[in-house]
Amino acid sequence: MSVRSWFGPTILAAVTVLAGTQAAPAFGEHRSAEPHRTRITTTQADANVFPPSVGVRAFLYDANDGSPLADKRVDFTTPGGAEICRAYTNTEGEAACTGPLRLDTSSVGTLTNGYVATFRGDDHYTSSYAFGTVGVLVRP
Repeated sequence: MSVRSWFGPTILAAVTVLAGTQAAPAFGEHRSAEPHRTRITTTQADANVFPPSVGVRAFLYDANDGSPLADKRVDFTTPGGAEICRAYTNTEGEAACTGPLRLDTSSVGTLTNGYVATFRGDDHYTSSYAFGTVGVLVRP
């Protein structure tokens, strides 16, 4: 078999194999869509002295089209990072829960500095957070 007769069929076979495969993405390119940005808003929380508790609420939205996001976990913390509570959003994008209010010096920080609602993000949505204020209710 001469080089010329071997070379032609080999090139034809290689081209056939390569034509059936997809090229790999270039370095740095992503095949999947980028996650959507999110927006979270808070409402004023109500802190009760009797019993000592604080009720917090936030709404999570897709920032691109404004639609509410359901079944996403929202963490509620003090600005210092202490957990108040956590909740999952409903079909309206609302997450709400009630956590304990410690009647010590740490509660003064929560009452004066408010709280933070945080969505940590997932494969489809980016993270976001917002600060909320706290009002005091005194009910015996």
